This record gives sequence, C-alpha cells and structure tokens, in this order.
Amino acid sequence: MNNTLRTVCCALLVCLLCGCSDKNDKIGKTEVVIETDRGKITLRLFDDTPVHRDNFIRLAKAGAYDGIIWHRVVKDMLIQSGDPRLKARGEELTVDTSEMHYTLPQEIRYPRHFHRAGALAAAREGNDVNPEKRSSGTQFYIVGGTVYTPGKLAEVHQLMQDADTLHRIPAFTEAQKKIYTTKGGAAHLDGEYTVFGQVVDGLEVVQYLTRTPTDEKEHPLKEIRIKRVTVRE
Repeated sequence: MNNTLRTVCCALLVCLLCGCSDKNDKIGKTEVVIETDRGKITLRLFDDTPVHRDNFIRLAKAGAYDGIIWHRVVKDMLIQSGDPRLKARGEELTVDTSEMHYTLPQEIRYPRHFHRAGALAAAREGNDVNPEKRSSGTQFYIVGGTVYTPGKLAEVHQLMQDADTLHRIPAFTEAQKKIYTTKGGAAHLDGEYTVFGQVVDGLEVVQYLTRTPTDEKEHPLKEIRIKRVTVRE
C-alpha cells in the first residue's frame, strides 16, 4: 500500500470511528465575523438552535449590527451588544428599529451547550417577567469568562440550587468541570439562557473587552464599536 493510499484509508477510519462529528456536526457550518475597533471575533453558529441561528444570520445580513456599540460589559465575564438603536457616534440608523422588539422561543440545549469561555448567547428579560425564558430578538452576549477552582465551581452550583427553584440544574458534567477549571466561563448562567454559538477565533479580543472600564451601570466609559458583521456560509 503506497503512502497516499495509506493516508486516505487512515483518514476514513478515523472518520468512521468518530462518526465524522468534527466541528461541522457539533457546532454547525455557518461562521460569523464580528469586526470591532479592537479586533475581529469569529464565531460558529450551532445547527441545533436553528431559530436563533437563522435570526442572527438575517439580522447580520440586513446590517442591523453594523455600526452599533457594545453597550454592556460585565468585568472579566461577558460583553453584550445587539441593540440596533445604539449606534456609535457618527453612525446613522440603517434598519427599521420599530420592528426589533420581538422575542424568540428559548432553545436551551443544556448541558450540550453551556457558558464556556467564548459562548455566544441570547440576552433576555428576567424570569419574573419572562418565565418562558424567551430570548431577545436582537441582543446577544459573548462570554470571556472566569477560570474556577473546583471548590468555587461547586460553590457556584450550590448557590444556583439555593437561589431559585426554577434554576435547579444537574451537577456539572466532567466535561464542564474540565473546561470551567482550565478555560473558564460563566457557570452561573447555565440552563437559563440560549447558547447558540461559539467563538472559534478571537477569544483574546473578547477577554480584552471584558476588562474595559465601566460605570456603575456596566456601561463602557469609552465607546466600543462593532464596525460590521459578516456571514460566511
């Protein structure tokens, strides 16, 4: 067997053993590039959250996110954007924002998708007014994330159980524990918000932005702009 044929056969064998379940099957084929004035963030959208995926693609292609700002930063945890009305200085509205007040049915696929570093998730109103956990039609956040010690992670899970009977989730899986204690994330948000994508390049940009100084309302003191959002299908 020559080297070329051997290589092909080995690749086929690996594909069969793994079920060809690499990135395309696990986290989808569609990529979105968010170009900020601090660098680029590339995300891949999940195929098993099709309502959120298709909605995000539609808004991006319509230019709804071009020229808006990151309006909320939770230190060392996440950055939030997606309000088409919050344009950066000098930018003009390019979409009809009167049609941007809809919500989406939740597509929480927990624990398959959780709030690991780089998770893309939909913002929403709280459980007191939104018990169905419906997502904002436009607003999203990306997790930078904290690296947990095993003890702190166990503490977070217990606090989640004690705080709200609606927020009782199973113990973290071994995969979650490994990622949260090595890569980080925002474990306390698990099971409450729809995670519909993952950063595949530019996580360092997200983490840099989570260190942006803010006021007491978590608004960045200095404007952070999204220049444009591009869809790669």
